[in-house]
Parts: sequence; structure tokens; C-alpha cells
Amino acid sequence: MMKSSKISTILLLLFVVIIGSFCLTYGAPSSTSTKSLTPSEKKLLNDLYDRAKKAGGIIEFKSNLDSKKFVTTQNRPYDLLALFTSSNPKYGCAGCVQLKNSIESFSLSFEPYLNSAEFLEKPIFIVILEVDYNMEVFQTIGLNTIPHLLFIPSGSKPITQKGYAFSGFEQISSQSISDFIYSHSKIRIEPVKTFYEKYSVQILSVVVFLASVRFLITAYRKRKSPMFWYFLTILLFSCVIMGIFYDFIHKPNFYEFDHRHQTFNYFSRGSRSQTVSEGMIMGVSTIAITLIFVYISDILPNFSTFSPRSKSVLFFIGMSSIIVLLFFQSLAFQIKYYRPLFFIPSVTYHY
Repeated sequence: MMKSSKISTILLLLFVVIIGSFCLTYGAPSSTSTKSLTPSEKKLLNDLYDRAKKAGGIIEFKSNLDSKKFVTTQNRPYDLLALFTSSNPKYGCAGCVQLKNSIESFSLSFEPYLNSAEFLEKPIFIVILEVDYNMEVFQTIGLNTIPHLLFIPSGSKPITQKGYAFSGFEQISSQSISDFIYSHSKIRIEPVKTFYEKYSVQILSVVVFLASVRFLITAYRKRKSPMFWYFLTILLFSCVIMGIFYDFIHKPNFYEFDHRHQTFNYFSRGSRSQTVSEGMIMGVSTIAITLIFVYISDILPNFSTFSPRSKSVLFFIGMSSIIVLLFFQSLAFQIKYYRPLFFIPSVTYHY
């Protein structure tokens, strides 16, 4: 009986040892990048890591040798977020400067990740390649235009734009860059946010609440004034033109960027679409016309204490301003719809 008990105890201990060894071997958290690296891969990773630390997070390659060594090399032991761009004015790249500034600003968010222990598990680097210094790499990848922001996964697969290119340069932000990286690598880099970005919703809510209270008080006091309700109607109409409701529903770009011609378009090329800046231009000009009209038609003759001569001068200035603003709106309509209020033959726009 004693012998059987000892055997059972030994078997139980052996079973516990086997299960424990199995858990330590296969149950421990694993990482896609903790695989054993060859000495050359380790050296490549360490060299690029040292350069990133010295550069403050974002590395700018200024020779084909560097880009060949770290970007187009075989068996890359790291992911890359690569910006292909140019600062040379001869290329006329209007969007390159903006995109490069956005990437450099993202270094504030990327540097903490670079210095974290998580980086060793999932290494990723952010690099900038100027066309003047890296022409061979541009030709190898097949880039014919700039700028391009590509995610380049680790390994030896050929670098391609299909499925790995960032889109939406018009609304690029630290958050959109972070989301782009996460969508391809599952690496979450939390963007550093300003005070306004953190609390903009709360601030806007307070402003809207105070404005609403103020509006209700004013509406009650002016409820018998026809001009007040006229102005309120035009204000609502201006909000529609400005696209406040459209922006809230569709969340359009602030402006459009034409990569082919390297130009910024503040008026959407589609007759059924609208950029934020386009709505602001049209809405603000409409509100300005309304304010001037209300002033010269009601406030100036009925509530001002100016002399008759001064009133005449102000009326002339007001009417001239309305004509100028209508001319401006006609120009805007001609850009957008080719249907101007006034025919302006000297201005033609082709998209």
C-alpha cells in the first residue's frame, strides 16, 4: 500500500513537471519579432536603431547607399513607414512640404515608442527619402509622382504601392498616421495630443451651450422685430451654404489636393460635393452681404445718429461692398459650377 502511494506521488510530480514545462515553453507570450536573427540582421537592426535615436525618431536618408542598405535590402527584420518626397522647388511639389512637416511632427508620438520595451518586440522605423538623393530606390519601386507614404513590411517581399499606400493627405494628422501604422502592423503608437485636441469636445459643448442661452435671451427680446427674424432666416440659409450640416454628416476634406498637377483645390471638383473651405468662403460672404444689407436698410436710417450726409456716404459704401461681395461670389460660382452671376471672361478654370 505504501509502495503504491509512493508511485502515485512520483507520477503526480512527474505530471506537474511535464505540464509546467509545456506551459513555460508554449504558453508564454510570443512576439512576431523575437525570432532568432542572424548576426547580419541584428547588426542591421542595431545600426538603424542607433540612427533613429540620434535623429530623434525620424531618419532621413540622403544617399542611395543608405536606402539600399536599410530599405530595399533582403530579410528586413523591421517594418518601415517611408515617406517618398522632395524639398527641391524644381519639382513644384506643393503637398510635399505639408506631408513632411506632418511626419516630422509625428516624431513626438513615435519617440516614446522607440524608447519603450515594446519596440524590441515589434520594431518599426520612420524614414524620409528625398528623390534627389534616392533616385535609384524611386525607380526600383516604380514611383512616378510625389509625395508617397508607404508602409513597408519586414521580410523580403518586393516593395509595392498596392495596399500599402497612405491616402487622404488633405486630412493627415498624428491620429491618421497612427491608425495607418496599426492597420498594417498592429503596432499601436498613441499620438501626443495638444490641450485643445484632448478637450475640444468639452470646450465646444460649453461654447454651444452658452451661445444657445444667449440666443434664446436675444430671441425673446427681439421677438417683435421683423428684421431680427429676417436676419435669422438668412443666417440659417448661410449655414446651409456654408455646409455645416453637410460637414457634420459627410466629414469632407478641408480642401482637395491634385497629385497630378500638384495643386491645392479649395473648391471641390464635383458638383455634388463640397470642401470645408469652399463652404466657409461661400457662407461667410453670404453672411457679410446680409449684415451689410440689414445695416443700410434698417439700422442706418432708423437707429443711427449720423448726419444725413454721413448716412449717404455709409449707404454708398455699403452698396459698393455688396456689389464687390456679389462679384466675389460670382467668381466662386464660376470656379465651382461655371454658372456665374456675372460673366467674367478673363477667369477660366479647367480640372
